[in-house]
Amino acid sequence: MNILAIGPHPDDLEYGCGGTLYKLAKAKHKINILVMTQGDMGGDKDIRKKEQMQVAKILKAKLFWGDFADTQVPLEKQTINLIESYIKLLKPNLIFTPFSKDTHQDHRNISQATITATRYIRNVLFYEVPTSVNFSPASVFVNIGPVINRKLQLLKTHKSQVFSTRVANLTILESAKATALFRGFQNRVKYAEAFVPLRLTLDFFYELK
Repeated sequence: MNILAIGPHPDDLEYGCGGTLYKLAKAKHKINILVMTQGDMGGDKDIRKKEQMQVAKILKAKLFWGDFADTQVPLEKQTINLIESYIKLLKPNLIFTPFSKDTHQDHRNISQATITATRYIRNVLFYEVPTSVNFSPASVFVNIGPVINRKLQLLKTHKSQVFSTRVANLTILESAKATALFRGFQNRVKYAEAFVPLRLTLDFFYELK
């Protein structure tokens, strides 16, 4: 099965669905990562690209770049066309994209562009990041208890971003673990990642086997 995970910036995917991607990769599904910007407003773009490349190596994923300017991803035809081009190329069975309600304009615009680009795709899930707004109630969960340390490993790979939460004395690792614990409680497990479906067919779960 082909998976396409769309991230606005390096490290968004690892926070929102890193545990799920790791589980899918270990189950021998094909992981494709599309990162729309190089995250240069949050650090050195060359460093951030190398960090993202290392994550792709861990997941044995193909990595693609959108080459949009950080904080300037437009909600325009060019963004939709880019996402559509990778959908045509990769023919994904499942797409992950950021939740549309978010305080960061790149996240909002990429989410909205994905909604248009995936209008004929059967399985599309929205993931959450620290800037997501009104994400609850989440309605789809993945138990990441067995791989929580792997998820944190993926986040640690983004060394330049570990202390980027802008909340005093809180690292992205602590934030991610706390979120996973809360979503785990909602799903009656210890750690989970949560998703809101744009569309999700029950047949998808047979495809996972």
